[in-house]
Amino acid sequence: MQVEWNPLDHDEDMLALCTKHGIQLQAWSPLGGDHGDILSNPQVVAIAATHNTSTAQVVLKWSLQRGVAVVTGTDNPAHMASDLDLWGFTLTDQEMTELNNLKP
Repeated sequence: MQVEWNPLDHDEDMLALCTKHGIQLQAWSPLGGDHGDILSNPQVVAIAATHNTSTAQVVLKWSLQRGVAVVTGTDNPAHMASDLDLWGFTLTDQEMTELNNLKP
């Protein structure tokens, strides 16, 4: 099931329902959507600096650590490779909580 899913817009009840029934939730607009620019959010910027990663990597990693699949797209292969280089770091429980609680 694909729904809008990013730190500024995520439906916890939907994730719980999908998990309960073995449905893979897939993020639509994982880098931000109707609720603003998540990539310049000060908390996301600070977390990215801590891990020496991009803000896009932080936001995508947040989804993956929540068990949500992500699909990204770009015309720039180098940009895509950078965004998807997500395996060299793990967000802490505190960082995950901060991202879970961001408000638009």
